Amino acid sequence: MNREFDAVVIGAGHNGLVAANYLASAGLRVGVFERRHLVGGCITTEELIPNTPGFKINGGAIDHILIQRTPIIEDLKLSEYGLKYISIEPMFEVPFPESQGGPLRFYSALDKTVQEFARYSKRDSESYSRLCDEWMKEEALLEALMLDAPPKMDVLFGVRGIGTLLRNRSLLSAMPQASRVDFNVMVRTVLMSANQLINENFEDERVRVSLAALFSLIFSTMSPSLPGTGLMAIMHTMLYRTGLKRPLGGSGRLSESLKDSLLAKGGKVFLTSEVRRILVEGGRTAGVELADGSKVGAPVVVGALDPQVALTKLLEPDLLPDSIVRKLESLRITSYGMTMHAALHAVPSELREGAISRPGRSAGKLLAPSSLSEVERAYHTANFSGRLSDSPLVAVNFPTTYDPSLAPMGKHVLYCWAQFVPDRSPMTWEKDYAKFKEDSKNKIMSRLTQTWTDIPELVIDTLVETPGDLEQRLWIQRGNTQHIDPTLEQMYYYRPIPELSHYRTPIRGLYITGAGTHPGGGVSGMPGYNCARVILADFKR
Repeated sequence: MNREFDAVVIGAGHNGLVAANYLASAGLRVGVFERRHLVGGCITTEELIPNTPGFKINGGAIDHILIQRTPIIEDLKLSEYGLKYISIEPMFEVPFPESQGGPLRFYSALDKTVQEFARYSKRDSESYSRLCDEWMKEEALLEALMLDAPPKMDVLFGVRGIGTLLRNRSLLSAMPQASRVDFNVMVRTVLMSANQLINENFEDERVRVSLAALFSLIFSTMSPSLPGTGLMAIMHTMLYRTGLKRPLGGSGRLSESLKDSLLAKGGKVFLTSEVRRILVEGGRTAGVELADGSKVGAPVVVGALDPQVALTKLLEPDLLPDSIVRKLESLRITSYGMTMHAALHAVPSELREGAISRPGRSAGKLLAPSSLSEVERAYHTANFSGRLSDSPLVAVNFPTTYDPSLAPMGKHVLYCWAQFVPDRSPMTWEKDYAKFKEDSKNKIMSRLTQTWTDIPELVIDTLVETPGDLEQRLWIQRGNTQHIDPTLEQMYYYRPIPELSHYRTPIRGLYITGAGTHPGGGVSGMPGYNCARVILADFKR
């Protein structure tokens, strides 16, 4: 087999494209092979709503938070390839009737958000200010661990951790804040549920459900009643460092700019080119075989997709130790949410009133039940009934309020992410799928109508994607955009499993990256960035 590339990347999601860019920048000949007709994976902007030409929706992620904390955008000069971000202010709001105080808004300035809390409870505003001060120190430490392969726990907390610290610039930069962290408090926060943390520290029910919605819908995708979701309280404070940013032209602009950057470096991207098999000869990678039977040679292969699929479906049996295969097959991968998009004649009347710069017009709306106990009940009810919660949490956005290019003149698009769905939601081939999909659509629309009464008459058409639909379109198991659940035993050094946490596999030349690797999902590019650094370090050996 001829050696056609120095490195082949399987999957043109943003992490695969980030890795490819850094490898190409180092002079490697890189080829990226993508199953779909466009790049981006879970970060695309497409015309997917039936019978509505010109209406573009974000096919996956919409908020670009973590990537703002990396050098990727500047390193790769993505602004030269058409990437431009807009800041959303306020970032989010949780609607409440005016009789109950009106919407609670989260601003990019912490002190302004604290003032919002004070409208509901002075004590809660003081608690939030105090806790955020502590959480931001803890977040700085955790964030510093993201831009590198994760150290083992005994190395991080043992004597050898000093050497790790001195070699890690991110950790060194975080030390002024990290040195003031109370680790006894931090560990308890990480291990507890978000609901327990909220109940301990806040008294007003509107504040409580607002925080639960923010933690769950934006940062975790898991129920705030689950142990370990207290971590999201810490992580949400990065919003006060970065603000909330979204690309003009839709989320897909990030992916397209990464593709164009790669092409300018001499890399190649092959669309509608599904990889069927990773080729291994003499204990090391030799390239890949495509679905059409053609073979592409390369000494390095990067699986930028779900690690379970990459290593148990694309490799011949018996190439990996049984212990690793068993761990991969035992990974926790569950369904946790679904989407509904709509093409609209106009935005709801409440958003049309007043000036276009009216506070909250473009902010993400977090629709939540009226109490924290109802949020918890929604999660358990979904799993007991096998349906979307009757009173779901819904993150709602009207992207055309800040980016009119996403729809024909005067028209709008609606984006909804809804939780909670059953952990084992029906897939497209299962008998309950159609009923589940229709029931979910009705519940989401009912929830929207409670806030915007005129929305049903504004809808031109909709696209509802259950976890089964997301799996089929995006090739992510159970519709899990994180690839594997972001539970504590599957994070940092344990993501996806300890033996693979440094992006290397037991097969020489085979690496993995993507949301299922450290530090996890979201729009960050960090897994791709870290993986490329590991590969280039191995090249120097």
